[in-house]
Amino acid sequence: MSWINALFSKVSSIVKSPALTKVETAIEGLLPYAITIVQDIDAIAPSKTLTQLNAVATKYALPAITALADGQTAGNVALNLGTQILAKNHAPAAATSLLNTVIQLAVVGVNPPSATVA
Repeated sequence: MSWINALFSKVSSIVKSPALTKVETAIEGLLPYAITIVQDIDAIAPSKTLTQLNAVATKYALPAITALADGQTAGNVALNLGTQILAKNHAPAAATSLLNTVIQLAVVGVNPPSATVA
């Protein structure tokens, strides 16, 4: 049983770490911008067609999207656009993984899933 106590102790120290607090603060600060970006992407590209997604890229002066990469979906492209917009306009030094997380949280906030989570 001591390994369980050690595991919970380690998880507890991670949850209370200054690094995690810094990440939470960054997410809180970027989330309002991300929500606006997601709403804008949804308004400009409701069907997530390549033409619509390029309209988003053009609006934010990002490179045009010539085609979906192998295995990539329009949702992936929209996530990448949101992340690029957030980085370019609000957090150029932030890690891509952090920005992806913020955009994904904004997507859930703007378009909550219809299924209830128990």
